[in-house]
Amino acid sequence: MATSDNITITETGADGTEQEFEITTGTVDDLAEGDQAFAGEAVEAMFDDGSTDHEAAYMDYDGDGKLDTAAADTDGDGVSDTVVADTDGDGKVDAAGVDTDGDGNLDAAAFDMDGDGVVDATMTDTDGDGQMDEVDIDGDGVTDYTLDAEGLPTEEEISTNSVEFTVGEDGFPIEDQEVEFSEDTGSDTAYSDPMSPDLDAAPFVSETPIDTGYSAASDDNAFSSTTAEEDAAAASQQAHADAAKDAQSAADEYVAQGDYAAAAEARETAENEAYTAGDHSMLDGSSSDELSRAADSQDQAEYYQHQQADHIAAGDYDAAKTDAENAAYHTGDADFYAGGSDHTAQADQDVYNLGNAVESEHNAEYFQDNAEWYAEQGNTDAAESSMAHADEYTDAAHSYADAADPSSLGYDVDHSSVVDDGGHYDMGTVDAGVDHSMDVAHDTYDSGMDDGTV
Repeated sequence: MATSDNITITETGADGTEQEFEITTGTVDDLAEGDQAFAGEAVEAMFDDGSTDHEAAYMDYDGDGKLDTAAADTDGDGVSDTVVADTDGDGKVDAAGVDTDGDGNLDAAAFDMDGDGVVDATMTDTDGDGQMDEVDIDGDGVTDYTLDAEGLPTEEEISTNSVEFTVGEDGFPIEDQEVEFSEDTGSDTAYSDPMSPDLDAAPFVSETPIDTGYSAASDDNAFSSTTAEEDAAAASQQAHADAAKDAQSAADEYVAQGDYAAAAEARETAENEAYTAGDHSMLDGSSSDELSRAADSQDQAEYYQHQQADHIAAGDYDAAKTDAENAAYHTGDADFYAGGSDHTAQADQDVYNLGNAVESEHNAEYFQDNAEWYAEQGNTDAAESSMAHADEYTDAAHSYADAADPSSLGYDVDHSSVVDDGGHYDMGTVDAGVDHSMDVAHDTYDSGMDDGTV
């Protein structure tokens, strides 16, 4: 690097890693030939007279053998108050900062991000609290952001200003910087004097016009074409948002009918369309995953209802009662995940009837045992009376079981638990109304209901 005094600094990061970099103190003429171009620009940026005899500290921060940063004490107070940097490694100064009040914090900073010699962004500490609080990200001299105490744009500005930018590389902290840049045809990069900036003066405005990429003389249709594309995109977005609303409405209707499988289809379409539109405000209620789980629970409940009928036919009322309890559990689970009405009353009623059937069977067995005992004792009258009671309880057991048999004409139906199933949300098309190449598949509402009940 340089032939003058070198100081090696070891920096330890928060994670314990160490990085070494050199600081060289001297004039431009003291430096190695490869570093003199950068150092010359650094001197110009800091002293604005192009001289090479000012002494400054130069730093190779990333250890690549090239100077990256320079600092100088420009007011003679023994403290470095001006910093310039090459943030992109091209050997040219493209960022500068100055401490105007001697508090050890940079009060203004400026950046040339594209290497054209024109300032692209500025940052300023207007109240002297050591924190940059105003940012001009496009170099037009107008403040685009004010920063909060943490150095971030305010929430209001984030929501209203969509401009994005990236400034700086390792070795030059960007949160503490701003100086005005000016164009100078005599060198690749030149800066106005940063030593005594007037922070109350009119905002800096670059004399180089911003290239918008549009020329009315060269392309009369450029603006209208862009507008047409934006209109097409907006129309497509609205079409997908409307499709999402329609699908969500269908899902809500299916849930009200108790058809959770069809509701899951419609809700999945609503979610897909909302994602495409970038708008989820129309979505409410259970998600497609929750509705799919609800539909699966309904299938389980239906399975146990069929098992219940088989066990009743076989005369196993205890097993049928367990089936009814399982059907009630899965029905309740389905209603919970779908956010639908309570459809458990039928299964609860079956549990009640089958409980009575089981109890009646037990009473019938009791009186049958008594009848046998009386017959052994030779008490014919008592034996006949006990058998009559046994027959009555047996008939009652069959009657209760019949009321709990879904396949029986005597089934005790609870109409609040009846659901319409078999619905389907068919695929259709979203028409953006402008460009059919942007059309996508979309579910359209088709109830497809049958008269079956569960």
